[in-house]
Amino acid sequence: MKAKSPLTRGMQIAFGSAIVAFLVVSAISYRRMMPSSGSGQLAEHSREVIEKVQDLLLELKSIESSHRGFVLSGKESDLESFRASVSSAEQSLAAVRRLTTDNAEQQRNLPELDSLTAREIQLAEMVIRLRRTDGMEAAAEAIRSGPGQRIMAELERAARGLENEELRLLELRSEDAR
Repeated sequence: MKAKSPLTRGMQIAFGSAIVAFLVVSAISYRRMMPSSGSGQLAEHSREVIEKVQDLLLELKSIESSHRGFVLSGKESDLESFRASVSSAEQSLAAVRRLTTDNAEQQRNLPELDSLTAREIQLAEMVIRLRRTDGMEAAAEAIRSGPGQRIMAELERAARGLENEELRLLELRSEDAR
């Protein structure tokens, strides 16, 4: 058997040490990335909640706009936008509900948002019925004297409350990610 030279043995030790150092650095990097990745996912989750709340507000404003358009025109075809907006609003509300199941604070605020959304849709449907049965003047009077603006203001306030909580969480999660 041939004896190993000291130079070969030294190269093996150096090479082995480099591999061990690489593995240690890789393990440390991996452990540091894992919490960051989780924080990044939570930050993305908060952004998604905010987006769905904003979608809901846009759909509710579209409901308001489309039923008022029907009051002016009286054309049944103008109600297609109303129906589509109601469906989209219900989907956005369901998404907000689903996305916030992990947050008890947000869940406590959802019944108010549910109630106000239902009231806005019911008000629009009532105005549409008035336009069909009693004419444009009766429907226009219901819009002028009804609680529509107050309901929309309350909806915006409730939605902003949800958004503010998510923005607070987003800030915390972004800090964690950094």
